[in-house]
Amino acid sequence: MWTHLGEFGLSAWLYLLLAHLVADFLLQPYELVKLKGQPLGLAIHSGVHAIVTAVLVAPFLPRWWLIVPVLSVVHYFIDWMKVAGGHTDGPRSLVAFLGDQVLHLIALTLAVLAAGLAPDAHVTYVSPRITSVLYYAIPYLTATFAGAILLYQIALAFHTRPNPAQALTLAPRFAGIIERGLALTVVLFLPPSLWWVAAVPAAVILWPDRTERGRWVETAGGLGFAFILGLVFRQ
Repeated sequence: MWTHLGEFGLSAWLYLLLAHLVADFLLQPYELVKLKGQPLGLAIHSGVHAIVTAVLVAPFLPRWWLIVPVLSVVHYFIDWMKVAGGHTDGPRSLVAFLGDQVLHLIALTLAVLAAGLAPDAHVTYVSPRITSVLYYAIPYLTATFAGAILLYQIALAFHTRPNPAQALTLAPRFAGIIERGLALTVVLFLPPSLWWVAAVPAAVILWPDRTERGRWVETAGGLGFAFILGLVFRQ
């Protein structure tokens, strides 16, 4: 596994995506989300993006010293448009979240093109082993941390819980991370004949709330999300 990953590395876009995942989900606590209603909060969040991105891509991205600040400014205005839209409940909140992320991914693509790199050009970061760790960090961060926010947005859109904010409290969020993380691991590393194992932790977590239809929607959404990620990143 390590040798194979070392041979092709990661594309520049995937490195930028990893930086985005770290800054947008791992390093964005709820307090900062609330502060983003003000220019200061947006500036802090965009600054975190710039720092994380620069640390990750400076060794190989041409003109990173110009591209990263521009990307940070673009991130500021994309988030500002989302905040200014004021969609914080119902299906519009889910659409706003997905639209916001799509715009960010488009911005990452334009950054790669501005750097003059081919989309299929691959880079080994420091060593094949570190590159492998970074490769698998992408689906795990997406399934666990980004997945938690996605399921919160689903709860807002489809009222799967009486209080959707409960989905972001410690116990449900931790249970969801375990559920999606284990499902992702099964699809990534086990043969297809054993993929049914991915549903076992979800069934155990779901059992106490099995009569609540909303929990079935959330569980199906989380497992489906992890399953798709596993298929995309499976070697």
